[in-house]
Amino acid sequence: MRGLPVEILSRDSESITFACYNPLEGLEPLKVEEIPQDWTNWKHSFGPVEVEDLVILPPWKKVIFIKPGLAFGTGLHPSTKLALRLMVETLKEGESLLDVGTGSGILAIAGKILGAGMVVGIDVDPKAVEEAKENAKANGVFVEFCVGEAKEVKDSFDVVVANLETEIFKRVLADILEKAERVCLLSGIYGEGELKEIEAMISSFNLSADRILTEENWYALRVVK
Repeated sequence: MRGLPVEILSRDSESITFACYNPLEGLEPLKVEEIPQDWTNWKHSFGPVEVEDLVILPPWKKVIFIKPGLAFGTGLHPSTKLALRLMVETLKEGESLLDVGTGSGILAIAGKILGAGMVVGIDVDPKAVEEAKENAKANGVFVEFCVGEAKEVKDSFDVVVANLETEIFKRVLADILEKAERVCLLSGIYGEGELKEIEAMISSFNLSADRILTEENWYALRVVK
């Protein structure tokens, strides 16, 4: 079987059970499975495999390195996951992106890896900005990180993403929406009560959410302008 790709499923002192994609002359298979033509439906089951300090990934996965630190955003929190999901669905290659309240920089870095053009991340915490810069360097991407608020940003962007607390949205939502040319992604909203508050605030600008995602009672909205 030299040169034939096989996967060993089990072995003992007397036998070996293996899988291969082509029939072997002289051997009868114990089980035959038909692989569907649309393999994109099952390729998602190939997730990360961890062996000690090694992580094995299929080539279609996009990798983001985030060093755990004081800044929020390691990818574990539902609000971060929801924001990332909306970005994957929404962001187009070459578009500009503003990440408000960037924290660890995970959303801004993800935007760059997804193909965004100019990417800027802002945060009011100087320590968060420093950590975000380190994380961008670890991922080999350039993102302009700086200390500041949305109202201080002069440019507008195709996409604006903000993963913030609802109380903060109450103060800065107008500034965030003003910076978005095409779409605004809002996450960090907890519970139906906060969701209704945010929807009412958006409605006051004659806008509405065309996409709402939820996980563990957290919500994220997409607002198309």
